[in-house]
Amino acid sequence: MAPLLDEAYIQTGKVYFVYKEYPVLGQKSVMASFAAQCAADQGKFWEMHDWLFQNKSRISPDGLKQAARELGLDGAAFDACFDDQTPRPRIQEDFDEGRRWGARGTPTFFINGRIIGGLLPKEQFLQIVDAVLAEATSGDLPDNVLLPTPTPTPDLDFEEETHAVMGNPDAPVTMIEFSDYQCPFCLRYFNDTLEKVKANYVETGKVFYVFKDFPITQIHPQAPKAAEAAECAGEQGQYWAMHDRLFQGQQAEWNQNPDAVNIFKGYAEELGLDMDAFNDCLDSGKYADEVAADLDEGLRAGVTGTPSFFINGQMVSGAQPYEVFEQVLNAALAQTP
Repeated sequence: MAPLLDEAYIQTGKVYFVYKEYPVLGQKSVMASFAAQCAADQGKFWEMHDWLFQNKSRISPDGLKQAARELGLDGAAFDACFDDQTPRPRIQEDFDEGRRWGARGTPTFFINGRIIGGLLPKEQFLQIVDAVLAEATSGDLPDNVLLPTPTPTPDLDFEEETHAVMGNPDAPVTMIEFSDYQCPFCLRYFNDTLEKVKANYVETGKVFYVFKDFPITQIHPQAPKAAEAAECAGEQGQYWAMHDRLFQGQQAEWNQNPDAVNIFKGYAEELGLDMDAFNDCLDSGKYADEVAADLDEGLRAGVTGTPSFFINGQMVSGAQPYEVFEQVLNAALAQTP
C-alpha cells in the first residue's frame, strides 16, 4: 500500500504523511526504532524504514549496523547513536503521544484526526483517505466512513495500596502517582519535585501520597522488575528506600542493563534486607500481577504516559515544575472542609 499512497496522494500534494515511533512488539521493535531514528539523523529515515520492513529477520544490533553501511550512512556515527540509544527521548515522546491519542496497537493511523486502527484492506483504506479528502474540500463526510472511537469515561476507582503509600490516610487530599522506574521524565520528577511535595504537603498531614506502577515495557524492559523489587522491599518495610534507590541508579547503573535484576538485589543488600526472602520474592514474580493490575488501573483512568498524577481526582500529566503541583494541591485543599 505504501508505494501507491506515496505516488497517488503524497507526491501529488494531497496528503502530508508523518511517521511516529510506537514500538509495542518487544525488543526487536525498539531496536528498529533506534535504527530508523539514527538513520534519520543522517537524512536517511525512509531508506532505513523500508529496509526494516523488508528485512525483519536481520533486525539485530549487528544486522542493523551492517544495514547502515549498505545504505551509505556514516557507520561510526550510526554505531555511536545506536549504542548510546541517543533517540530514546524522542521515541518515548512519540510513544506517549500515541497513547494520548488512543493508539492501542500497530499500525494505527490518524487521518485529519480520525483514528484508523489495524491494517485494513487496501481498497477500504484508500476509500477512507478519499472520503476525508472530500470532507476537507467540501465539508461533507460520507456516512459510511469510519469515525473516531469515542473516548471512554475514565475509571477513577483505584485499588488501595499496601506498601506504596506515605502520609496520613485521612489527609484531606490524596495524590496518586502513576510512574515507570525506567522513565527519564519520572526521574526528573523524582529529582526536582517529589521531596518538595513530601516536605510541604505529605509530612504536614495535608496529603496522602500513593504510588502506582505504570511500566511501559515496550521501551522500558527493565521497569516491571524494578517495580517488583520495590514491592518485595516493601514486605520488609523498605518500599520507599528501594523506590529512591531505583531512581538514583536509573541512568548510571541499570537502565537497559540485561543484568538489572542482580543490580536490584545489590540494592536490597545495601538496604540491609533479608536477602533470602527478597530473592525468593523477586525471582518468583510474586508481585508481577499486582504491577500489571496497576498498569490496567492507569489505562482505565486515562493514563497515557508517565509520570501522571491524580490529585483528588484531577489529572496532572507529566513532570511539571513544582509550582504547578503547588497550585493544584492548594486548590484541592481549598475545596476540602
